[in-house]
Amino acid sequence: MNFIWNHKIKIFLSIIILFIFSLFSLINTQVFFDTERIIKEISNEEYLSKLIDDENLIFLGISTDRLLSYNEFQKLKNIHNKIRDLETVKRVNSIINERNIINAPLIPITSKVLDLTDIESFNKSINKSALLESNFIDSSKTKFFFLIEAKNNLSVDNRNYLIDQLYEIKLNNIQTDLYISGRIPSEVYFQKKVIREFVTLTTISAILCFILLYFLTTNLKLILLTISSVIISIIVTLSLSTVIFSGLEMIMIISPAILFIVCISDVMHYTSNQHYCSNRLLFFKERIDRIGKAILLTSITTSLSFLTFLFNDITPIARFGIITSFGILFTLILVTIIYAISIDYNFNQVKQHKFFQNIIDNIIAFSLSNKKNVFHIIMFFFFILGIYSISQIQINNFLTDEVNKKSEMYKEVSFFDRYFGGIKPIHFYIHNLTSDNKDLLKFEDDLNNNGIKVDISNIKISNNILSKRLPIYSKLDNQYLLMCRMKDIGALKTNEIINNLIKKYDSKLIIKAGGVGYVFDNISFNLTKKLILGLVLAISSIGLIFFFLTKFNYKFLIISIIPNLVPIILTLGIIQFFNFYFSLSNAFIFTIVFGLIVDDSIHIISAYLRRLKNDENEIITNVVTTTGKAVIKTTIVIIFCLLPLIFSEFKSVSQLGLITIISAVIAVLFDLIYLPKMISYTQT
Repeated sequence: MNFIWNHKIKIFLSIIILFIFSLFSLINTQVFFDTERIIKEISNEEYLSKLIDDENLIFLGISTDRLLSYNEFQKLKNIHNKIRDLETVKRVNSIINERNIINAPLIPITSKVLDLTDIESFNKSINKSALLESNFIDSSKTKFFFLIEAKNNLSVDNRNYLIDQLYEIKLNNIQTDLYISGRIPSEVYFQKKVIREFVTLTTISAILCFILLYFLTTNLKLILLTISSVIISIIVTLSLSTVIFSGLEMIMIISPAILFIVCISDVMHYTSNQHYCSNRLLFFKERIDRIGKAILLTSITTSLSFLTFLFNDITPIARFGIITSFGILFTLILVTIIYAISIDYNFNQVKQHKFFQNIIDNIIAFSLSNKKNVFHIIMFFFFILGIYSISQIQINNFLTDEVNKKSEMYKEVSFFDRYFGGIKPIHFYIHNLTSDNKDLLKFEDDLNNNGIKVDISNIKISNNILSKRLPIYSKLDNQYLLMCRMKDIGALKTNEIINNLIKKYDSKLIIKAGGVGYVFDNISFNLTKKLILGLVLAISSIGLIFFFLTKFNYKFLIISIIPNLVPIILTLGIIQFFNFYFSLSNAFIFTIVFGLIVDDSIHIISAYLRRLKNDENEIITNVVTTTGKAVIKTTIVIIFCLLPLIFSEFKSVSQLGLITIISAVIAVLFDLIYLPKMISYTQT
């Protein structure tokens, strides 16, 4: 401690220099996207999916306000040709080049579904049944679907330029709406939104925290130093990702809010219940001994909870865990330095605004009052409801899990689901065990009946013909490959449909499902389970830490786990009413929640252990009225910092904000009302 005290200014100046270098390293940094990394996992997992290359599909929809004339269909043809001729496009399929198979005596022949040779041919083809059965035009003939395959390994600039070109498409003198979806458009969409949201949410959180800190401290010098420290911590932490991983992950959009909470929480604990001391060095050492050790313990446990993300196979989340863990420990060092500076320059004392003082005093009084049995019965009811909810919660994954229903991306995916059978790529690789194609044709009909659109099939067309457009078919001998799409109905329903079909044709066809959509569902399911397992590991690690710190006292192993597990269970009981399910985009949330709420229980337990020599009732009252105030302040900080996240366009971010706020409120009630009594009971 002497070293920190004697060199605090030098250390702080060194950190500022590091901050400046970090700021420059973040300029023009690359932002990675989760789907890009998971697609690579899929490509490594499934050889056929890699050959088909359906992760580069782009879905373009055009909706008009009326039926098109012959001349207007010619304009639609020009749009098709313009897309086809783009340097970044490999091929495009639409109603313009769709062909229908005609059975002939010798070999099957094909004809255009929509014939634009002349007006007469157009009028004949526009009303034929083949047009109504097309996958590229809806029944009202006002909505059109273009299936575009982009070239492999496009640069970020080329992808952005391609999507911009597609959005410039329009039919002159006709009211048209464009809908673009697929992996590449999603990444372009996220790239634009993530940076904007990152700046917006961080700015709003900073403003709210500044206002909150003023009411909690009324100390402008300390506030400015604290906010500056948060900004320094955020920039240095994110720059570490740029240095190590050459960019930022999309999930790191929530890192600033987490570091805001950690930094201000540490400051609240350091500055609560201070007394005057003329010897500033001794006062600093005493605060480190009484509060700093508990803060160090909470920082370690919170970091450990984020490091559990390393036990899954998701590169973005694993990197997020590493970077955030570093940020939490770096924040601890920085907060300790600024607290030492505030003591030395005599601006460490705080005074709460009367409004917040009254709120905190009322919560403390409620915590110490004798509760009626009705209160405990209600809490027990929600606990049982939470246990029941856990047994009912499903693991499911949708393509649109990452965005809210009001977002443009969700509306675009919904357009293709409603009119063209969806955008989830899926294929079926089939060996026919019979001597004819009757079962193959029945299987194709069953696919359509189950909402799976068959875009390309070699059941009726030879591999030689198809291989001219799709080289994958040249690698097939007597096998059949159906390239399909389906709606975003979730992994559970998708697997149910596919498993039922495989079972139905078990003795006649050997069916192997694949494709980016299908494999993504299965990989997501397994990765989601690993994230949930990481939460269990994080909770267990806290118990083990206290087990060792208390010299193998098994009672504290239980006590340290229960106050952090119960809020999560109660929160699950509440959100179950809103059709919550675990998915790849939200399974990590509860590990983050645990990492944030664990601080309060650790401070309560540490404060209790420091006062073991006092009278039992006096200990409880003292812990709740002193440490309890800091715990309440940190809960208010969590609410203020995460409130902007609720309004995020990204569902995982908004869910993180809402779930953490609910859990934090429940946790502070449990920590103040039940935890001291639990500790007291085990001691007696």
